[in-house]
Amino acid sequence: MKNWIIPILFFVVSIASLGKLTFAQTLNITSGGQPTITGALNGSVSGTSDVTQNLTVTINFGEVSAANTNNIVKVIVPLAIRSREPYMVTVAYTGSTNLNAQALQKTDIGFGVNNLRAMGTQSQVCTNSNHIFYSPFNNDPSTNVTINSAGRAAYPSTLNNIGSSTVILSGPRLTHNSNNIPQTNDAYIFDAIFAITPQYYAAGLSTASLTFTISSGPNVPC
Repeated sequence: MKNWIIPILFFVVSIASLGKLTFAQTLNITSGGQPTITGALNGSVSGTSDVTQNLTVTINFGEVSAANTNNIVKVIVPLAIRSREPYMVTVAYTGSTNLNAQALQKTDIGFGVNNLRAMGTQSQVCTNSNHIFYSPFNNDPSTNVTINSAGRAAYPSTLNNIGSSTVILSGPRLTHNSNNIPQTNDAYIFDAIFAITPQYYAAGLSTASLTFTISSGPNVPC
């Protein structure tokens, strides 16, 4: 008789944001609302729902071995962005990697961005609204899962596609009003989406930190 032990694996992603306040304009990221998690076993996500507050989110995917019988664990983190000039949003990754290739790796965590929408009446609606989600991140990884030749779940984009400063979104001005204090109706919101398919992994503990930053971007007229 052979005993099989299913390890309990945790993957924790901490998300923070950096905003920039400059004279006569705002470049700013805050929470875009309450983050959510579905399909998790003993997992959780925490973060503020207040769209005027800085964004700090902690994700615990919980049990990601086959002990979790759900097809996928999905986390949606809404981010609110404000600017009075063309902007771009970048994301930076830092974290640890399991030395055992059979343990959880960055390529096992799907990451994508989509669903840009205006927050309210002070969101700037431009005639030339060329907001661009950059490839390969313009997808919902939870709906684009395949199984590769090694038998592991694969996604169009993962944490492995993120470097020290990777552009994920850019476009024209976002904010109509002239108030430098974030309002509840003056931003655009997009979703950062994370996904993992529960499978048999070797035991290991992984952590990651993602930092989203907004700054001046390519010249796009409004």
